[in-house]
Amino acid sequence: MIEHGATTMWERWNGDQKMDDPSMNSFNHYAYGAVAEWLYRCAAGIDEDPEGPGFHSIVLHPQFSVDLGEVDATYESDYGPIGSHWKVAGAAATWNVTIPANTTALLYFPAKVDKAKLLENGKSIDASKELKFVRSESSGTVYRAGAGTYAFRFSQ
Repeated sequence: MIEHGATTMWERWNGDQKMDDPSMNSFNHYAYGAVAEWLYRCAAGIDEDPEGPGFHSIVLHPQFSVDLGEVDATYESDYGPIGSHWKVAGAAATWNVTIPANTTALLYFPAKVDKAKLLENGKSIDASKELKFVRSESSGTVYRAGAGTYAFRFSQ
């Protein structure tokens, strides 16, 4: 698609085979855009917070999965790039997060993470001055973070 000048997802994966008859192709089709939305919102976990629209307040809640193995995504918001890169290998997981200037983020860690083994930049998450514990939920633990880059390591 890109090699044929596409700037959006096409209706058909093989749409380039019918370039001589473009009437059968939608060159700005939502169906595959939904796949991209799932990759950003669910797999990478980059989501907006209704309390801070336009990504002024960010929600980061990836679906850490050994089946996916690794996800690396960056969303270019009006405030700057929002990044979520995680990797799961066996029971160990790493998660690198980028939060742009003038924003905050809620970070969701899975329930099965042992808080005592949750590290941020190699130190206990409780020792971090940039991260504030918000709450525990049945699905996991939530922290608030300000702008910056963070590197997490934990076991699932």
